[in-house]
Amino acid sequence: MKHCTGSEALMAKHLSSQACGIITKPRYAEVDAGTLIPFLFASFFFSVRITSKAMHLGGGWGADDYTISVAYDRVLTTYLVIHYGFGKNIWDVIPQEDLTIAFKVFFAYVLVYKSLISLAKISVGFFLLRIFRSTPFRYATYSIIALNAAIGITWILVDAFHCVPVHLAWTSWKMEETGTCINFMTSTYVNGFVNIAVDTVMVTMPIYEVVKLKLSRRKKVGVAVMFGMGLLLTAIGIARVIILFQHDPTTNPTYEMAPLNYWSMIECQIAIVCACLPAIRTLLIHYVPEVFGQTTEAASQKRLNASSTGNSKGEEYTSNSTLVESGDGYISKTISYSVNTTIKSENSPTEPSINLVQVDRRRV
Repeated sequence: MKHCTGSEALMAKHLSSQACGIITKPRYAEVDAGTLIPFLFASFFFSVRITSKAMHLGGGWGADDYTISVAYDRVLTTYLVIHYGFGKNIWDVIPQEDLTIAFKVFFAYVLVYKSLISLAKISVGFFLLRIFRSTPFRYATYSIIALNAAIGITWILVDAFHCVPVHLAWTSWKMEETGTCINFMTSTYVNGFVNIAVDTVMVTMPIYEVVKLKLSRRKKVGVAVMFGMGLLLTAIGIARVIILFQHDPTTNPTYEMAPLNYWSMIECQIAIVCACLPAIRTLLIHYVPEVFGQTTEAASQKRLNASSTGNSKGEEYTSNSTLVESGDGYISKTISYSVNTTIKSENSPTEPSINLVQVDRRRV
């Protein structure tokens, strides 16, 4: 078949497979529990995060929220890859023009994946800057944020221009024109190892800071476990590298690349979950403080009381400008205050009064 075009060779392979009764089932269904369940978790956790922000819990809307919102917006794109042929033998994708669409979608998917993972990690970095005040830690976190941005931009450019001309990324299967493409698998290996290293550092940094804080053992364990969930993302990154090693996509890319795409989808969704975990904890503390440990009061509560002799108004506000000392740094802590304002009636001989009362100053 060396004189055939790519399209002719694939059609010949497809017809011979049918004639011989060789039928290969697709690796994955378009809607698979292995990717759907993590997606539902990611959607739930993201929704809880937005709800928490709307309730003014855990601080206002910040850079970490913007970056994770953009990252979540890219999750849906991953399902298009399966729909347009990945998971099938390349010669069983009919009509063949779907192959061009599949490789175009895969091209976009790779760029989305690289940007999503970097944005999720940058979001975590911005969140760490919100709560840890140690100067060395903040310098290290800024460096990690810059590193993740550099990694994302570098590999987006590498993947976007890995073929010259660029359109060979989705038309090379036809073997109708010449050009040059770098080894996509090699660049994916390097990207995988770099991400594993960065993930490990990002998980270790906050846990080390938490250990130094003057917290009870129970709270230390709870916060450390929350940050330690990032190890799950590291484990998935390692799994991707192993899967990449086990599958050679040279002759049958749509079939052999399917497991890599599958685990990449899961990695994207778990990255969203890990970035939203602190918001879950904040909401649980707000509603079930006796179970999860109360470190903050409600963000804003207003009460209006009327009396028979005049009008009185009581209001409660939350202040979160206090820092809790750790071994050699600080972490943000919220303290609630009650501001009670009483306005007397016109017949009252006394002036209006305002009382400031500290509601909660528990030791963390």
